[in-house]
Amino acid sequence: MRILVSVVFLVGLAGPARAATSTDTFVSVEADGILTLDPAAMYDLESLSVALNIYEPLVVYGTDPVKMPFAPFLAAEVPTGDNGLLSADGRVYSFPIRKDVRFHDGSQLCAEDVRYSLLRFLLADTPGGPSAMLLEPILGVPSTRGKGGKLRVSYEAAAQAVRTEGDRVVVTLKKPDASFLDILASWPMVLSKSWAVAHGEWDGAEASWTRFNQRPMEESDIRFLANGTGPFVLDSTDSARGLIVLRRNDFYWRGPAALKTVVFHEVRSEVMRLAMLQAGDADYAQLSRSSLRDLAGSPDIKVLDDIDNWATGQTLFFNFGVNPVGTRALGSGRLDGKGIPPDFFADPDVRRGFAHAFNFEMFRDYALRGKGVRVFGPVPFDMFDWKTGPAPYDYDRGRAAESFRKAAGGKVWAKGFRAEIFFDAVSGEAQAAADLLASELRAISPSFDLVPKPVPRNAFLKALEERRLPLFIASFGPDFPDPHSYAFNLMHSAGFFPRLQRYAQPQADALVDEARGLSDEAAREKLYRKLQDLYQQDLPQVYLCRPVAFKALRGGVVAPKTDLWLGSFSLHNALYFYRLHKH
Repeated sequence: MRILVSVVFLVGLAGPARAATSTDTFVSVEADGILTLDPAAMYDLESLSVALNIYEPLVVYGTDPVKMPFAPFLAAEVPTGDNGLLSADGRVYSFPIRKDVRFHDGSQLCAEDVRYSLLRFLLADTPGGPSAMLLEPILGVPSTRGKGGKLRVSYEAAAQAVRTEGDRVVVTLKKPDASFLDILASWPMVLSKSWAVAHGEWDGAEASWTRFNQRPMEESDIRFLANGTGPFVLDSTDSARGLIVLRRNDFYWRGPAALKTVVFHEVRSEVMRLAMLQAGDADYAQLSRSSLRDLAGSPDIKVLDDIDNWATGQTLFFNFGVNPVGTRALGSGRLDGKGIPPDFFADPDVRRGFAHAFNFEMFRDYALRGKGVRVFGPVPFDMFDWKTGPAPYDYDRGRAAESFRKAAGGKVWAKGFRAEIFFDAVSGEAQAAADLLASELRAISPSFDLVPKPVPRNAFLKALEERRLPLFIASFGPDFPDPHSYAFNLMHSAGFFPRLQRYAQPQADALVDEARGLSDEAAREKLYRKLQDLYQQDLPQVYLCRPVAFKALRGGVVAPKTDLWLGSFSLHNALYFYRLHKH
């Protein structure tokens, strides 16, 4: 594994801390490490935060949401009806590819690289990965496989939908999709075909694609390798020490960045992350809002607050049918006061009891220090300028007790239960939510025993995929800034969370599918209002509070004005280092 000599001195000998004192090196300390850098497999914010500085998209968001919603990037032009690159029926997009772009290995970007990247993104369909974003609009299905694991897509269909015409990549959608360019602008995914093949990945041929379909993320040959077109090159990874080092791409097509080196350092202790920032050993630290009081009066640290947050914030998810194999989370597995049955949360009265038992105001005031807003449904109402209307659930011990008395024909109240609630161990906000809910349930009935279970992220994600968690807390961040990303991933049976919860509502599926194909905002709003009604009826999740985002950095970090400082990927609230410099 190659490491620059200068980086060895800064990172290997003196530690990443000392690198923060250099004006051309940026040290970012994070609570979690990356899972993968494979563009077809990464679906976590930590991995994306690194990858968006290495890989790039075809288009990015423009400067005006009405007059210029998108701008060209690796594509030389944005397809529109006016320039003839978008068909009249809204299904065929033509992307002329830039001729002045090179990958980090020096090879030139061409249309075949883009085509390969899109096809690979579609057909890899990594479990728990991002492929559904393009499978839906391009092939009309959320997954390459249906019931029983049977293939339901073909290479021929994918190859016809994504093809090259000279220096252009032409993509034909199954039906018009208002969110297609949003998807492309939100996900950097273009990699070198020849490089990927040389490193053992799919060769792009029909005969071999199924060997790479639905592989576990860990089996990717380029999991911790990268060759993009972005402003930074992957220099080294050291998973044992939780380090990733990027170095500047001096031949970047938009000109070199000001920073020469970027160091990502996984530090699981928030106390240590805070101390590193205060001591000047880090330029940025991932912190919870509770740590901000310790930064008050620190002249060398600046807090950029009130940043738009597209994520739902901590959310309580119910599993409607737990996989009992290999799990101890169900206790006795019966409603006998010592456990819960696998379908415990399939009872709507149980779900409503939990919803009314949560003290939203206390969570906002103490865990989020007052910087949070209630979320009342799967689609953020402010995306459409809606008024929220009445809340489907509020904190009310009396109503919680009433719901629990009805649950399971009165058995829940009579017998009590012991349940476990799971969450990522590094999330202080999730810990606070779990502790608060457990306390409130004990206050409603001493026979209600909820046990908070912090779990390391890898184990947490694995247990989610295996559907072994009856109750868990997680936050959802949209894949792209369109209501469909929320509606699909939170309410559609093939979406990320409903699939893990075993929640299926045919009416919800129909509404989500219909709304995606509409360009008329008023018509979409009508359908999403119906979806909101179904949500209130079923209550598959309980949204706690959406926090206001912030960034804590050393004072020497300089960025463009607030609305642009995160760069083209502000949706993900990740640092885009091409826009930053230090003094």
